[in-house]
Amino acid sequence: MLYLYIIIFSIVVGIFRKGNLINLTQISLKKIELILLSCLIQAGLIFLEARKVKFVLDYGSYAVIFSYIVLLLAIWYNKKLKGMNFIALGIVFNFIVIVANGGHMPVLLNGLYKVGLDNFALTLEKGSCVTHTLITDKTLFRFLADVIPLPPPFPDPSVVSVGDLSMFYGVFRLIQEAMFKKERNLETISQNSEETEEKLEV
Repeated sequence: MLYLYIIIFSIVVGIFRKGNLINLTQISLKKIELILLSCLIQAGLIFLEARKVKFVLDYGSYAVIFSYIVLLLAIWYNKKLKGMNFIALGIVFNFIVIVANGGHMPVLLNGLYKVGLDNFALTLEKGSCVTHTLITDKTLFRFLADVIPLPPPFPDPSVVSVGDLSMFYGVFRLIQEAMFKKERNLETISQNSEETEEKLEV
């Protein structure tokens, strides 16, 4: 849900900047099926965990790691798109801290209470979550974990990581670049034409 707000915000900014909304349909994402697979795996883990499926509770952390590998592969195929480098960097940061901590994203307990996610905090205190775990003295790469609270009035109060922020910016830049692509191409053509005319005059 958080990424949906980022996408909406990026589009609204693009519209205020007089970008072309139609250009978004021309973003040529490759291997979309890999992106969908990664999202389905993580959504499926949350769904099945809520139903106490034993296999998911025992081995879900491996599925989380696999979903990130799939996502990184998808990013590799789209590495030439503007903004994708920031998205890739964010995924790598999250992947590092998740792998280093047993397939779980560490999250700051105080941060959860600060943004109003009391129920999730209580769940993590019981240690019953496939995707996340609380930060402790044994947590590795703590600075890459979910330690940045985004409290109300933020539309979707959350605790995010440095990697998440990098991905947010990457998505924002991807959308901005797409909405202004034709305009930039026209400017480039115009500049090239002017340079050519100047050379001919000389």
